[in-house]
Amino acid sequence: MKQSLPTIALIFLIGFAGHSQITQKIGNNPTTLNPYAVLEVESTTKGFLPPRMTTLQRDAITPPPAGLTVYNTTTNTLQIYNGAAWLDCNLPKEYLEIPTNGTITASGTKSQTFSNVYCNNCNATVLLPYNAANGLEHTIYNYGDGTITIKMPTQKTGDPNVGLSARSGKDLITTPQFTIQPNRFVKVEFANFGINSAKYLKGVWLIYD
Repeated sequence: MKQSLPTIALIFLIGFAGHSQITQKIGNNPTTLNPYAVLEVESTTKGFLPPRMTTLQRDAITPPPAGLTVYNTTTNTLQIYNGAAWLDCNLPKEYLEIPTNGTITASGTKSQTFSNVYCNNCNATVLLPYNAANGLEHTIYNYGDGTITIKMPTQKTGDPNVGLSARSGKDLITTPQFTIQPNRFVKVEFANFGINSAKYLKGVWLIYD
């Protein structure tokens, strides 16, 4: 039975579209395909550039699907959502050991990881900065059997306040500090409330406990 030219063309296009869904390739050697890849990118002069956004822009993607990948410009890290949390693909720029029974000040411009390295009976302090980049994150690990206290710096009279808030709803207003118990860790993130609110409240450090 004869087929009309439009019908043959339609069949060809449908077949091509179905084929292209499983053998798409961008870059060099477009006819050399990896049979196990849905999408392949090949180049010796250019790299792959994922979507770039701040932490707040990333958190506005709700709900993020597992496997979603972005480059976080706040922390300067490539991140993947694992279905429950955003994970850094590359190591933090700086890893710091908390002094035994001492105090260490966190950075206001770059992401850091703090640890007390299995210190027994230690009671150390991590001091959060008054000025910090919007969406900046720090991770604090307590591997010992003592405690680590997160505190805010002393603010000058007349300066806008910087708050400290726990996601669990713990009251940190009366005593603006948070204690990490043994064998626990928390992430903290700074949220800047913008210029309009800066007269009264500059921002808040959010503790994901």
